[in-house]
Amino acid sequence: MDLSKAKTVLIITFLFLNIFLLYQIMEDEGRGRLGSFGRNEELSRLEIALHEVNLSLDVPLPKGGMQVAHLVVEPFQFQVEDIIGELWKLFGGLNNVGISAVEEAFGEEEDGERGFTKYTLGKYEMIVRKEGPVSIKTTGESDSHYRNNNNSNKNSMEGIVQSAQESIQGISFLSSFIYDYTQKSQKGPVLNFRQEYDGFPLYAGYFQLFMRGLEPEGCYLYCLEPVGFAEQKREVIPPTTALLRLIDAYKGGALETGIIDFSLGYYSQEYDAERWEIPPVWRIRLDNGEVYYINAFTGNLER
Repeated sequence: MDLSKAKTVLIITFLFLNIFLLYQIMEDEGRGRLGSFGRNEELSRLEIALHEVNLSLDVPLPKGGMQVAHLVVEPFQFQVEDIIGELWKLFGGLNNVGISAVEEAFGEEEDGERGFTKYTLGKYEMIVRKEGPVSIKTTGESDSHYRNNNNSNKNSMEGIVQSAQESIQGISFLSSFIYDYTQKSQKGPVLNFRQEYDGFPLYAGYFQLFMRGLEPEGCYLYCLEPVGFAEQKREVIPPTTALLRLIDAYKGGALETGIIDFSLGYYSQEYDAERWEIPPVWRIRLDNGEVYYINAFTGNLER
């Protein structure tokens, strides 16, 4: 065999070997595995990187290799009277209390002035912002309120979640929301609900219920109207890539923090727009309450 033929055989051999290795990598990333054939070095680097920022992976990585499209949404259209009539059912039947004061105001925020309308009902106030979020909170709490609800520690978390789920069942515009997770605060648990659309979590639509014992004492609502998916589909980045993006963004702390949720859904910030597209994201939730959204197309940190 002459030298030119030998070179040709070697080139073809290496070509097939590279194709085989590339196929193995793509297959294993599609299964969402950290360790795979020929990737022990990558696994070791990832473990070291997690350790350096005091992060631990407490859940299995989800499956990668999916192809999805942007989600087109519109703002939730509602009448203030309907919101008042429905949401006040959560707060001791205060839906029968009339609006005692309505005032226009402007709040100074980092990106400029944003308009909102404030409605005062008894000791509660409801704020409707221009971008769509609605919040209800107490303006003052009586001693009896604290006495009646000061035994929240005696109530199991399962009982609190069940009570909240039963309370929102009769509210029409919360029909697309499902329970997501619970956060702890000094005053009591904060129950987080999210929207769902066509089998995907819609993290951009959320309902937070602030509890004291078994009684709600405040809430925060942001609801969207999904229109449908865009036509063009793209493959999402592997979960390992999203994890590396998190490591780059995470500042770390003195104590080890666990990653307790790693899932694919849709998220965007609140906009004052008639219609916009929401990208898919990898949501990574930590046991210290922090939540990160990694754009599943670009790998950029959404928040």
